[in-house]
Amino acid sequence: MITMGTFKDEKDVIVGKAKEKIGEWTNNEELAHSGKEQAHEGQIKKEHDQKRVNELEDKNDERDARNDRTTPENVSSEELLRAENPDANKISSADRRDADQLKHYTGIEDKL
Repeated sequence: MITMGTFKDEKDVIVGKAKEKIGEWTNNEELAHSGKEQAHEGQIKKEHDQKRVNELEDKNDERDARNDRTTPENVSSEELLRAENPDANKISSADRRDADQLKHYTGIEDKL
């Protein structure tokens, strides 16, 4: 994932390295030192941001995995009926089907 912070951190690394090299070539120790610090800070921020992105992606993957286990597509219709109506075991499947069709066709299902 690329963010504006990522671009800024990458810029700091590149500019810092450039300052460091220019400072070395011109024998300007102060410029070389500030460039080295800027590059180091940019690298640390980049690594921190990447770690945070990885943590968020892991949390998102865990949440998706939990949701996948409980989606209606993964739960059988019998389990859904039992969850909706605990007395559903007392009704035969044919009677339950007929009752569901009647609710659907009469619109009672929408009012419940």
